[in-house]
Amino acid sequence: MLTSLRALVGYLREQQKLLVVEREVDPRFELNAVIRKIQAGANLPVLFKHVRGTRFPVLSNALGNYGLVAQLLGVEIGRLAARWAELSLPSGAPVTEEHPSETADWQEISLRDLPHIVFCEKDAGPYITAGVVIARDPDSEVVNLSYHRLQMIGPDELRGRLSTSGDLYRIQQSAEARGQALPVVIAIGLPPAIMLAAGTTVGPDHSEYELAARISGKRFPLVPSPRLGLPVPPATEILIEGEILTDVRRPEGPFGEWMDYYVPVTDNHVFRIDRVYARKDAIYYAVSAGNTEEGVMISVPMAGTIYTQVRTWVSSVTDVSCFPFTQYCVLQMKKQFEGQPQKAILTAFGSELNHLLYCIAVDEDVDIHNWHDVLWAMATRCRPDQGIFQIPGVPSFSRDPHKIHWGRLGIDATKPIAHAADFERKTTPGLRELRLDDYLSPNP
Repeated sequence: MLTSLRALVGYLREQQKLLVVEREVDPRFELNAVIRKIQAGANLPVLFKHVRGTRFPVLSNALGNYGLVAQLLGVEIGRLAARWAELSLPSGAPVTEEHPSETADWQEISLRDLPHIVFCEKDAGPYITAGVVIARDPDSEVVNLSYHRLQMIGPDELRGRLSTSGDLYRIQQSAEARGQALPVVIAIGLPPAIMLAAGTTVGPDHSEYELAARISGKRFPLVPSPRLGLPVPPATEILIEGEILTDVRRPEGPFGEWMDYYVPVTDNHVFRIDRVYARKDAIYYAVSAGNTEEGVMISVPMAGTIYTQVRTWVSSVTDVSCFPFTQYCVLQMKKQFEGQPQKAILTAFGSELNHLLYCIAVDEDVDIHNWHDVLWAMATRCRPDQGIFQIPGVPSFSRDPHKIHWGRLGIDATKPIAHAADFERKTTPGLRELRLDDYLSPNP
């Protein structure tokens, strides 16, 4: 696992998996439009070298390719959920202690210097979408890392929503009960292992830095932030220091969020900014909300959690995917008896109560990372009047005023054991290895 965002960019260049935009782009809509076009097609990381109004290049979608994330973790796609499940355990990977002499080379800048990216037509203004908020729990001293959208209000103010189910909300509430503002650092452009770990819930007793160390196999060097002394990797590209004000809420939004809808204006937390720093020739990082990158960063940990829990009861489950939509889950399994898919589906629903609404069980011969294959299994192996079941009245995430995301739907798309021979998939020898370029001539 690479130790900095710059190392990731270099690796992507070597692998010829980095798209580069040389022409100047407008941070208002145009930049996001290019990202979405790329995600709908090649779905590769993209570097914008010239963004109007800022000297910083912008990188996006570096973690938006499921296969690339699997490659960074050293496994095939079909082993990604199992690998994440292993890494999530405290003994999941050896971690070496390092005491490097690396120091940070940040230089003070202004919030005005950063790219002011407006993603969608009705967004309230520019947003920071890949900022990892780093805070220390005043009770336990555990350091927490988490993502939050942050509306850029002015040179010394950001506003953002803290989910009531998140650790940062709990930490801020604890500080607020003491009448204290909560010191925070917002880190943009981190090593990829830390970026992945920051999107995961590890619980109040552990730090996401611990998970990042297991992902990479070694502890990352950490240095005190310049004024607040919070631990941050010296490889961080951009650093914003400030505090979350106590007993202050101000209007934030609307913003085009993860389900591709706008969240309305609500009174949310206020971040007062003291200092902003950037490395020399820093790279700014941005995530296009609701698209493949956010989907990968949420779905990989989800799949790992579900994999662990489901295999406790149904060990014949071989892989789990929650991509491209985190409301969906597909379980690949070697069915041993009728009714076993329903047991696996019920366990999956109990493993993830915030996002998961639909769960599909399929056989081992179905590629769960190919939605055409999953839909084929549903179309040819699911008996609708018996293979589909509902669980009514179960809420999901808290921000659902219309209760539109209540209930669960399970789908058994596995072949019947009694007639399994009738469901053997046809094959064409040599098809997988065949290269069309060896047969077709280019148009004259």
